[in-house]
Amino acid sequence: MSSAISYFTGGFLVSLLVVLNMTWNQRLPGLLGPGLIALSLAGLAACRFYAARNQPRQRDPRKA
Repeated sequence: MSSAISYFTGGFLVSLLVVLNMTWNQRLPGLLGPGLIALSLAGLAACRFYAARNQPRQRDPRKA
């Protein structure tokens, strides 16, 4: 499962870079560029949140 999250995170990063490049070169009309940037950042944040939440927990050896 962690490799799938890595691929999703990489995909959102690549899409963010592509959208930023296309927005900078003015190839995306109107608010489409900023909307896609926000969508890419939201997807990236969701992947990071999911990966951080599902990390294995370490037990405190003093409590065992």
